[in-house]
Amino acid sequence: MSDTGVAGNPDQSGNAAPEQNWSYHPDGTRVLNIAGILRSRAGATPDAPAILQGADTTTYGELDARSSQVGRALIADGVAPGDRVAYVGVNAPSFLEVLYGAAKIGAIATALNNRLAPTELDGILRDARPAVLVQGVGEPAVRPDAHPWLRRVVTSDDYIGWMGPHPAADPGFEAAPHDPAVVFYTSGTTGLPKGIMLTGDNMSQALAVLHHDAGFDSTSVAMAPIPFFHISGFGIAVVATLNGSALLLETETEPHALVELLVGRRVSHAAVVPTLVQRMVDVPAASTADWSSLKYLIYGSAPMPLPVIQRATAIFGCRFLSSYGLTESNGGVTILRPEDHFPEAGREQQLRSVGRVMSGVELVVVDPVTLQRVPVGVKGEVLIRGGHVMLGYWDNPAATAAAITPDGWLRTGDGGSFDDQGYLYLHDRLKDMIVSGGENVFPAEVESALTAHPAVAEIAVIGIASPTWGESPYAIVVRRPGHLLREQELIDFARERLAHFKCPVGVEFVASLPRNASGKLLKNRLREQYRG
Repeated sequence: MSDTGVAGNPDQSGNAAPEQNWSYHPDGTRVLNIAGILRSRAGATPDAPAILQGADTTTYGELDARSSQVGRALIADGVAPGDRVAYVGVNAPSFLEVLYGAAKIGAIATALNNRLAPTELDGILRDARPAVLVQGVGEPAVRPDAHPWLRRVVTSDDYIGWMGPHPAADPGFEAAPHDPAVVFYTSGTTGLPKGIMLTGDNMSQALAVLHHDAGFDSTSVAMAPIPFFHISGFGIAVVATLNGSALLLETETEPHALVELLVGRRVSHAAVVPTLVQRMVDVPAASTADWSSLKYLIYGSAPMPLPVIQRATAIFGCRFLSSYGLTESNGGVTILRPEDHFPEAGREQQLRSVGRVMSGVELVVVDPVTLQRVPVGVKGEVLIRGGHVMLGYWDNPAATAAAITPDGWLRTGDGGSFDDQGYLYLHDRLKDMIVSGGENVFPAEVESALTAHPAVAEIAVIGIASPTWGESPYAIVVRRPGHLLREQELIDFARERLAHFKCPVGVEFVASLPRNASGKLLKNRLREQYRG
């Protein structure tokens, strides 16, 4: 794409001082790699709480020492700089120990989704080819002999015996800022896994807004209910370390219990979904609880209605932050700041936006065919450029070339438009993606799996509104002539092949699917029909 485009839609970017575009250690030096984040924090506040879980507290000094033991254990297993070290499991201290331990020897931490079906996880392992796989509590067995590149599988039962005997001396590796530091896996629209490589420089820039502007400090307690294998959950965990905050590894999904947890644990920063906030303000105990510790509620994936913001502000007394981004952009590239949540009269629509572009990021909206910029108010594809953008897809140069233009623009596949104040609005997803409880679900992947059922002739998967998850997959199916197929049978078929969050919550059987004259499936018509 040319750097000169259609008038009326110039590059959008923030105007903070350049130094605010980066994250910094307690001694004022710039963050260059992941290992340095923990090293510097442990040096500054070794006795401060790093992780809270039940009755257990892990200090920064302890986290630093244990991650060094993990690094030494990896070296003993023959892991070298550039090798992948994978972790699969729920949020736990061991995830952070493995993350920082791998970073201390120059290995690439690879965060895997423990909600995937075994066949899906197997496909990612074959792509990443990790030297060591560490499993959290309750994860199913993985046979090392099924993956010849695996030197060791460390189960939760083996973990202490594996890392414990090694000394807590830091291995001392210093990764270069542009080296791959971590790989996150995301499914493509074809269902093929792609590993997203992020660097120390990416992290330093992507964490800057939360680092500087969200009030994290040594008195903060951050609650991260989002899995660490998601970039948003990972980001909260790492910025907590960077700023010396305590990370609470407890969460609740039921509103009454969540209110008790937030108040009882004196949480200062919590990541939530808007539907849960709406349910929390309806809890009678919330209006009389002591919310003096709560500073910020951080949300994404859906807008927060103004009446909910007003009620939540009156009850909780906190501020709100929202953003938009992708794993490929290391999380947020726009931000809807606290002051944006109380728009001037006539500007209420900005609450449906994802905010303005963060400092240090370039973001444009273009015609998806010509890649020429479109005027303000016109829908197009969102493109992103700058230090937040991934290094590329792991071992997949073709996918990298398709996603990033020769002059560095990341094609998001998301439809959007700017207003005249620089607020970005997202429209139809060009990639046809469903966001269910923060998980990305690609209809093409679900459709491909369910088409394998002998009774399915045609299928279309769309997202329908869910009060709990925001959206859920829903299948519209044409049966093959002469075949009987019931709703639960097809859902069970899906659950044998796909992660449960990808499976349809309902099925409707129809005589035919709507198509245009050329035979193209009219999914927009289906979305309108099933909009609830």
